[in-house]
Amino acid sequence: MKKVNIIIVFGMMMLSFLFISPPSTNIFPASAQGSAEDTLLVGTTSFGYDLDPQNAWDSASFDIIHQVSEGLYAYDLGDPYLRIIPRLAVDCGTWSEDHLEFTVNLREGVNFHNGNPFNAAAVKASFDRLIHLVEIGNVQTAKLYEPLNEELVIRSIEIIDEFTVKFVLNYVFAPFVSLLCFTGSMIVDASVMPADDILLPNGSLVGTGPYIFMGNDGEKVEFTWYEDYYRGVPAVKNFTFVKYESSSATSTALLAGDIHMGPFDYWGCPFEGSDIITCEDPMPGSIITYMGMNNDLINKTIRQTISYAIDYDYIINSIYRNLIVRMTSVVPPGIAYHQPQDVATLNITKSRQILIDEGLAQSLNEDSEDSEWIALAESATPIARYNYTYNLGNVIREDIGIETQYDLSLIGIAVELTGVTWVEFLYKLYFYHNELNLYLIGWMPDYNDPSNYINPLFSNTSISNSAQVNDPWLQKKMMEGLTEFNETARAHLFVDIQHYLATDLMPWVFIGFNNGVSVHSIHVTDLQRNAMGYFYVFPLTWYGEKATWDNETYCNNGCIPIDYIPANIQQRIKIPGYSILVMLAVATVNVVIIMRKHKKIKRNFVVP
Repeated sequence: MKKVNIIIVFGMMMLSFLFISPPSTNIFPASAQGSAEDTLLVGTTSFGYDLDPQNAWDSASFDIIHQVSEGLYAYDLGDPYLRIIPRLAVDCGTWSEDHLEFTVNLREGVNFHNGNPFNAAAVKASFDRLIHLVEIGNVQTAKLYEPLNEELVIRSIEIIDEFTVKFVLNYVFAPFVSLLCFTGSMIVDASVMPADDILLPNGSLVGTGPYIFMGNDGEKVEFTWYEDYYRGVPAVKNFTFVKYESSSATSTALLAGDIHMGPFDYWGCPFEGSDIITCEDPMPGSIITYMGMNNDLINKTIRQTISYAIDYDYIINSIYRNLIVRMTSVVPPGIAYHQPQDVATLNITKSRQILIDEGLAQSLNEDSEDSEWIALAESATPIARYNYTYNLGNVIREDIGIETQYDLSLIGIAVELTGVTWVEFLYKLYFYHNELNLYLIGWMPDYNDPSNYINPLFSNTSISNSAQVNDPWLQKKMMEGLTEFNETARAHLFVDIQHYLATDLMPWVFIGFNNGVSVHSIHVTDLQRNAMGYFYVFPLTWYGEKATWDNETYCNNGCIPIDYIPANIQQRIKIPGYSILVMLAVATVNVVIIMRKHKKIKRNFVVP
């Protein structure tokens, strides 16, 4: 998932934006009122860090690249299940019997924006460049193409004929077609790209997509429609990203009518009552927020009792102000095989009973008062003592730490709050796991497959497993999930894994899913909101004018949502043998090094 796969909640930003009021008038200025022929203006706070599709790993970069470049496959962003569709491919591809070869028929009559032809040679050259950059350590997305901590998943790309290619894999990898939907797998014109380095942010991006990249002058990024685009005609012929210093300034510009929209969802709707701005209903997204528990230092019994001691309603309603919804699985809505689980809720009686039954409550029992449990937590010999670590300046994380300190005192556990710098927090998160006991963090996907959450966050070989989970059954099932092509068997695997994590192992405190509100001009409709958080201009309806494009053909390819699996498969299965993550600019060399190794932070929300 995205690396650094950390979702930072900007508490100070929240305080700044929560009280924005609508303007006294509801009239667009001339700059934005216009007509369907005018330029769509999209406010943003960042133009991203990378213009090279094979290196980009932050959402602001994606917002630019996805308008210009394309892959062999894509997600239908208008489909709630994000089913895979051919894009530069013309079919769903064909697997060999051993699932080590994948043959793709390519679309004919397509050219890059510079006139160079798209064909099998272009596909091979594009992936050869990606493989080379991974091998020499020059792309930050490398880990995605080495999913088993071994050699690259792609061994080679063979040209069958002018419009047919074959991928030869080093090992079976069931989510391979989902990986081909990732930005890093988009086809670049390798003949105009740096061979041994990445395309700089001020370079010239060339793709096959619906829009031509016209340039970035530091204040705006301009696009115009590629008139030879093979899929159809957009309603928006020209659009521009306009950069603002802060999300607050972007919100103000939207309120003033200086822009039509942003490429992001808002945390809530600050524009109620406006007749020029619409706020679409909240939609749970793919970002998960959880409280990590160091599984090396906090055993399962204590993790379970902590999970039942947290006041989730207070965190969601009062701290987050209902801007997230309760997390019910490690796999969020919109991601393949998501299935809600009966996650722990606040139940102090049950939490205490676990401690009493395990002989950990010392002299306390079922009849002990709250004050006695708090006194035990404040004594020299509490049931346990843990640090809660957060990055200074993050008000949300600090407030949740204060709440956790109180909640756990009610079960005799002492919590010490430890505020550190962002750099220190990152180092602890990735390199000094034992210095973390409890901590709040987030995660989002690179591609639509549950393994993109489960494996990096729980595998005993993953640097992103900051909770230090090392569970033999889970490790075995995670590996099976990467190699299992049978859809029924794969469905069983991920239902079982979700159930086990949520109701038995409890490696984290499950907090919430993001819950974004789409805010934009009333003249913009048909925005394809999606769990991946991708922004795509092509299908927008603009002043009532609709885009036209060809029909989509769905592919399964290992990405069937759990809703499509027969009901008997959805039954939770008892597991035998078991009883019970850039919105923040980073100025230091250390963090830059980390960012090169891991995914950048996604900028997905504006706090109104």
